[in-house]
Amino acid sequence: MSNMDTFVYEIDFLSALALTVSIEAGVVYALLYYFNREKISIRNVLLGGVLPSFATLPYLWFILPIFFMGDHTLYISVGEFSVTLVEAFILQGVLQITFRRALVFSIVANFCSYIFGVF
Repeated sequence: MSNMDTFVYEIDFLSALALTVSIEAGVVYALLYYFNREKISIRNVLLGGVLPSFATLPYLWFILPIFFMGDHTLYISVGEFSVTLVEAFILQGVLQITFRRALVFSIVANFCSYIFGVF
C-alpha cells in the first residue's frame, strides 16, 4: 500500500468515526429518552455516544482486517458482532444500565451507523 493509499484510508477512517459517533450519540440520546422519560444527562449522551466508537472502531478498521484478509463477509460478521458486544459492556458501565438494555442500545446504534455507512 502506498503512502497516498494509507493517507486516503486514514481520512476515510476519520470520516467514518465522525459519522459513527454522530449517529450513535443520536441513537443513545433517543433510547435514553425513550426508556427513561426524564432529564437526560448530556454527559451520559456524550460518553455513551463517543466512548464506545472510539474504543472499537480503530480495531475494526486497522486490526481485524489483518485476520480476515480475503474474506470480507466473515470480517464484517465477526467485526460487527464483536463491536456490538464490546460496546454493550461499555454502555452498561457508562450509562449504569442493565446489560440487556445496553445490548439493545448497542445493537440499534450499530445497526443505524452501519446502514448509514453503507449509503
